Amino acid sequence: MGKEPGTAGFNNFKETVYNVLTNFFNWLSTHQALGLIIILIVLGIIIWLILRTKKISKQLEEKVSNQNKEIGKKDAQIEEQKNKLSALQKELSDQKSVVSEALLRTLKTLTGYDTDQLRIFFKFLTEISGNPLQIADTQANTMPKSQQLEDESDDSAEENEKEQKIASDTVPEEVVEASKKGEE
Repeated sequence: MGKEPGTAGFNNFKETVYNVLTNFFNWLSTHQALGLIIILIVLGIIIWLILRTKKISKQLEEKVSNQNKEIGKKDAQIEEQKNKLSALQKELSDQKSVVSEALLRTLKTLTGYDTDQLRIFFKFLTEISGNPLQIADTQANTMPKSQQLEDESDDSAEENEKEQKIASDTVPEEVVEASKKGEE
């Protein structure tokens, strides 16, 4: 029975490898010094590759740790800024409350009203459809300046005439009595 073709190819390959190794060891036994130098060079290259890999891995670890430290510092700075921001917000709210209390006290002093009366007063002011302050302000803004000056001069001239007329018509006693009636 014949050998199978796959087995014959494997046997040929096996014989070829044995022959190459035999030739290599025969050469090595006759040239031992040269073989030793080649082996040392190969070992040196392997050691150099291993050391280089360790060096690169250390550098990468240092780089990563430095980045982690930087990230930690930045996180600490962010946390510090958040704390400062919250402190500033608290200060702002404190100042806001102080200012609002001072404004309320000022309004109470100016108007003579207490807190409840001020609420009613401002509600009343906002509900007035013809707010006198707004009407006067819009009239002053829409009226030309020359007309405003003429109106003011006419008004002041009329008032002066009335005062002179009143002063000439009344006796000093009547003026005192009129002023007393006006005060009541």
